[in-house]
Amino acid sequence: MKITIYTITDCQFSKQEKEYLTSHQLPFDEKNLETNREFLTEMLAVSNNFAGTPVTKIDKDDGQIAVLRGFTKEEFDKVLGLTPQAVPEPVKPASEPTLPTPTPPAEPSVPQTQPTEQPTQPQQSPDPMANVLNNLAQQASGTSPLPATPPAPAMPNIPDPKL
Repeated sequence: MKITIYTITDCQFSKQEKEYLTSHQLPFDEKNLETNREFLTEMLAVSNNFAGTPVTKIDKDDGQIAVLRGFTKEEFDKVLGLTPQAVPEPVKPASEPTLPTPTPPAEPSVPQTQPTEQPTQPQQSPDPMANVLNNLAQQASGTSPLPATPPAPAMPNIPDPKL
C-alpha cells in the first residue's frame, strides 16, 4: 500500500492525519504544497479540483485507489480497513434504590370569575414616544380608538395666468 498526503505547513487536519497514520505504523509520503508548486497541480488533478488540505491518495495492494479529502478518523478507519479503537465505557455505579420525588402541596383553588366585557382603552405610558408608537401600531392593526383622518380637500383647478 502506498499513501501520499498533500499538505500545507500550518494545516491542523494534516497534522492530525499524520499523527493518525504514524500511530497505526502506516508509512506515507508527504507532498507539501508550499515547498513545491507542482504538488498543487498534482493534488488538484488527483482530487478533482478540491482546493483544501489534506488530500490523501491511497494506492491499495489490490489495485484500488482511494482519494480522501480532508481528515476524519472514521473515514480513514473504513478505507484502510482498521477497526476503530474501542473507547472504554464509563463504569456505572451499582444501582441504588430510587426514592419517590416529593410532590409539592397543591395550591388552594380560587373560584374563577368571568371578567365583564369592557372596552379596551389604550394604555398610556409616561413616555410620549411610546404612546405615539402604540397609537400607530393600533391604527395599523385597525383597532385604533382614534378616528380616521379625513382626506385633505382637493385643490381647486385655477388657471395659470402666465399661460
